[in-house]
Order: sequence, then structure tokens, then C-alpha cells
Amino acid sequence: MKMANANGDKIYFNPINKNGRLQWIIQGIGETVVLGRDRQKLKSRTFSQENQAQAYLSRHGFKAI
Repeated sequence: MKMANANGDKIYFNPINKNGRLQWIIQGIGETVVLGRDRQKLKSRTFSQENQAQAYLSRHGFKAI
């Protein structure tokens, strides 16, 4: 699913099957960076629980487009 925030940052948010488990990935589009656990600037971040990923999205203002 493609998402964007008020700053114009765009990401993909999709469930994936990794190591036999369902996980959720947030991947930046273009120059968009995703903040890691210690504020590192990453191109993607994987969450093992959907509620953690949803909390990240709401904290950074991402909405589906």
C-alpha cells in the first residue's frame, strides 16, 4: 500500500513472509528515509508486529493515498 504524510514523504507499507513468519515492512520511496530504532536513516524497516508498524505510521503522520 502506498502512503504519504504532510511533508510529502512517500512510503510503501506491505506484509511480507520472512523466515516463515508474517512481518510488515515500511520502505521509503525516492529520497524518503525511514527512521530506525536509534534514529538511523534507513531505506526500509521491518516490524514483527502489525500494531508496532501502525504506531510508527501514525507517529509520523502517514496516510494511505
